[in-house]
Amino acid sequence: MPAALEPYVPSPQDPWDESKAAHLLRRTGFGPLPSEIAQAVQAGPGAAVASALALPRNPGPGPAFDEVLSAEANAEALHRSLGRVKVKDTPQLRAAYQAATRAHGRAIMDLTMWWLDWMAKTKAPLQEKLTLFWHGHFTSSMGDVHDAIAMYKQNDLFRRHAAGNFARLLDGVARDPAMLKYLDNDVNRRGHPNENWARELMELFTMGIGHYTENDVLESARAWTGWTLRGGRFEDRRAFDFKPRLHDDGIKTFLDTAGKLDGTDIMRIILAQPATPRWIASKLAKFFVSPNPDPELVEAMAQELASGGYEITPVLRSVFQSRAFYRPEVMYSLVKSPTEYVVGAVRQLGIEDPDWRRLAQLTEEAGQHLFFPPTVAGWHGGTAWINAATVFNRANIAGLLVSGRLGTPRTSSLSMPETAAAQLLQRPLPPARQALLAQAYGRGTGQEGVHLIMSLPEYQVC
Repeated sequence: MPAALEPYVPSPQDPWDESKAAHLLRRTGFGPLPSEIAQAVQAGPGAAVASALALPRNPGPGPAFDEVLSAEANAEALHRSLGRVKVKDTPQLRAAYQAATRAHGRAIMDLTMWWLDWMAKTKAPLQEKLTLFWHGHFTSSMGDVHDAIAMYKQNDLFRRHAAGNFARLLDGVARDPAMLKYLDNDVNRRGHPNENWARELMELFTMGIGHYTENDVLESARAWTGWTLRGGRFEDRRAFDFKPRLHDDGIKTFLDTAGKLDGTDIMRIILAQPATPRWIASKLAKFFVSPNPDPELVEAMAQELASGGYEITPVLRSVFQSRAFYRPEVMYSLVKSPTEYVVGAVRQLGIEDPDWRRLAQLTEEAGQHLFFPPTVAGWHGGTAWINAATVFNRANIAGLLVSGRLGTPRTSSLSMPETAAAQLLQRPLPPARQALLAQAYGRGTGQEGVHLIMSLPEYQVC
């Protein structure tokens, strides 16, 4: 085991305690509860990590898309009845397709609400934390895809491969309808190569800038020609298809490898590059460990990723069991994303029947519009989540939750300032903060105090 991944072994001088257990649960989930922290303490570090990594192969049923499917079926039935007509020239048909488009717009909000609710309720929170990670890594936006079902299928792809094999996930993403649409590979054809997917595949998804040339981008784009969608009916437009007549089967030279390369070859060559496991390791380290992870830790993670055939679970296990993961400078070093803030707050306050529609809107106002990442690079994260506007947004969310306007909170256990601080923050407050909290509790029923805690800088980090 590399020194950077030296295992953490509890000792009288460095015990496995509530602080470390809470740290593990914050990083692998959303807003841990006192009972969960106590269970992790009792289990010990090895068993607690094993429990976090026990992800179900079949996460369960997703949302229904009845309205979308009905609107699509109506449009297609009308089109068949009218024969070979152009949609733009047939008002009745145009209206039917517009109705389907509006249904997708409503469905993406329903999908967002479903996902937020699932994050709060799931028994495997790390699976959703990783789904969120991959959503910000392999980005696609509903604003370009215009298909709520395709966006859900991509979301479910991330969930099923959350801590699995990166190579298999990459292959799934390359064939994913939402990604094919988002980066225009569905229109990439022989003689007219589209470079969008080929470029972002290397720049953002696998290797990072500096490890390829512009000619590599062009040659890769040629290799990906013909990787497209079936077309035709709505359902066919959500199904991958390889069309040989659209594929450039000529000789390409990509990263010093020449041959009649296709997309599968491109992925194989990329995965063999030393830069690829380093890039993925650095992204995982920044998401789970620290905004500025130790280069030696990243290199150790990259070596384990490469030697293990790109299996993610063993790398995460090594990280979560490492001494480096529990260093004081690592704990509380990550800023919660708006999604982590909202879902964690709902869990910790015990909100019954949360108003997920309003909470989804508030999450967007705080800077994270799920299924609509701002660019192909996703969300910048870190301190970019915090500015004058978003700090106010978070305080507003806390106030609405505590007051019961977004669902009924169970805050009886938070009626004392010391208890509330311990349960919500999992660490003591400095004396000055304690004095402010005591004053807030002295003025009311405790709601003001809980609101204050959730507005403090200490609550914005995990």
